[in-house]
Amino acid sequence: MDQYRPLNDHVYEYIIALINDGKITAGDRVSEQMICDAMGVSRTPVREALIKLSDDGYLDNELRKGFRVHGFDEQAAVEIFQIIGPLEGQAACLAAQHLTDSDYQQLQFLIDSMDLAIRGGLLSQYDQLQRKFHEYFVSRCGNERLISLLQQQKRYFIRREHVSNHSERMLEIVRSANEDHQKIVDLLKDHKLDELFTFICNVHWNSSKTNLVTW
Repeated sequence: MDQYRPLNDHVYEYIIALINDGKITAGDRVSEQMICDAMGVSRTPVREALIKLSDDGYLDNELRKGFRVHGFDEQAAVEIFQIIGPLEGQAACLAAQHLTDSDYQQLQFLIDSMDLAIRGGLLSQYDQLQRKFHEYFVSRCGNERLISLLQQQKRYFIRREHVSNHSERMLEIVRSANEDHQKIVDLLKDHKLDELFTFICNVHWNSSKTNLVTW
């Protein structure tokens, strides 16, 4: 644990890791005492972290009931897809000006790793990799405000239980999503920016996919 960072930052990241690892999911109550015991800290930094997680959209703060992992509302998801598509499309177009051969190698590595995860039915691993894929090229856009806006919107999509569903239908969905990832990289490499923007907005972040959350 980094001694120079506030304790509540460490608690914040610990709870985020619990969510991203599927150890707590949408609707689960987050126990202050459980976090205190697990991390060996007092209630004050835990309470501060929980409030910040609520402010950031990860948790719901229910009056006299405590904190729960934020749930899923499909209509809200449609609206957020309609926001994220253009934002990420713009980020990708800006990133195309900065991406190096090394960056393209890393993006391809992530795509290939996602393919291996899909072949092995490791959908939790796929979920982590696809997040890294999107974060990677967005981080290269050179616009910190745009990066922040995307992070704020994507916080809505807390890991959902179906990510660990190994049904053939879900495997088909993630295969299709990873084909989208390859298309994004190909368009980036070719600097086909108009086509790239349209593809990300209208295909990859199409609002008909909101019940899948396999971005």
